[in-house]
Amino acid sequence: MSTLHRGFSAAAYAGNPPASPEAPVQDRPCRSTPLMRKFEIAVLKPDLTVDFNQMVAPASPLFEEAASAFARGTLIETVRGPVAVEDLIPGDYIQTAMGPEPITWIGSTTYIPHSSDDTTLLTHLTRVTADAMSMGHPPMDLLLGPAARMVVRHAKLKTLLGQDAVLAHVNQYIDGDRFLAVTPAGTVQLYHVMVRRHTTLNVGGVEVETFHPGNAASQQLGAKTRELFMAMFPHLDGLGDFGETCCTRTTREVVENLLDT
Repeated sequence: MSTLHRGFSAAAYAGNPPASPEAPVQDRPCRSTPLMRKFEIAVLKPDLTVDFNQMVAPASPLFEEAASAFARGTLIETVRGPVAVEDLIPGDYIQTAMGPEPITWIGSTTYIPHSSDDTTLLTHLTRVTADAMSMGHPPMDLLLGPAARMVVRHAKLKTLLGQDAVLAHVNQYIDGDRFLAVTPAGTVQLYHVMVRRHTTLNVGGVEVETFHPGNAASQQLGAKTRELFMAMFPHLDGLGDFGETCCTRTTREVVENLLDT
């Protein structure tokens, strides 16, 4: 493998200077009220028009995972070529594992350094370095948020699970070499996208899932939280409308334990 490029691309941090991953986290006072976060939502309506909204919701994993997979500048393959995620709108056709699919929903929020507490996912981002997966994959560094799950493939999984691939969070593979934990000095806009059914996208050679809250979400949510969460998805009537996940979700630890058996 060639020497890995360590710098951010200009698109990856969209004008915010890169910071050392060892940058110290400032001491923060304890919060007496839950941290809240602003989310920007774009949804494809039944008449094929696009509706744009903003809402405030708790800065908790449930809500943040809906809007924190791809950093501004991430190139997504569409039927008309690669397009930066911030330039996509619902209705655009993107290339997925199911073939070309129209985006039905885009969620976005802002990573703000040193503004998090113990309840939030947004403590750091993950840089996948150029050539991390194989030569030319990705062709340049990718900056991904904590919601990003990637496809992990191994022939042995077919025998163990009946499928040769699972999904695991990218940030679980941080190793200080190919996958780096980074704390940008400035704000970074983060995004996630949905299509009609849960699937994966090939982003620079890294297979990353589209958004899905998880099959167990309906059992974990109280009525008020469920109502607020579903307000983010005005094109859906209920959690059942997300459908099934396309692939089993698990953790790096579980995958490695399975492969060691």
